[in-house]
Amino acid sequence: MSPDSKTNQQPNAATDIEAVSRQLVALREDMSRLTETVSGIAGRRGSRMAADIAEGFDEAKHYAESKGRSAEAQLEESVAAHPFMTIALAAGAGFLVGALSRR
Repeated sequence: MSPDSKTNQQPNAATDIEAVSRQLVALREDMSRLTETVSGIAGRRGSRMAADIAEGFDEAKHYAESKGRSAEAQLEESVAAHPFMTIALAAGAGFLVGALSRR
């Protein structure tokens, strides 16, 4: 190899190393921005998910309350329509609980 070819290779190698270094810096910056973007998306989805869960719990609570009121109303109607049967059922349940508790 001639001295001129070594001289030509060294600047090219240095230039290549600098180019790779610049690309790595750019890659790091891109990765940092990507991480921030993904974190932001995850945070927004997490907030929406929490709101959806809270809304679901509220709906379930209202549903249970309405069904409870409905069942209570049906029970009151049944007791009013059949008072003697209700007394007999309550007495039978009392005897059953008493017999089981003696054992």
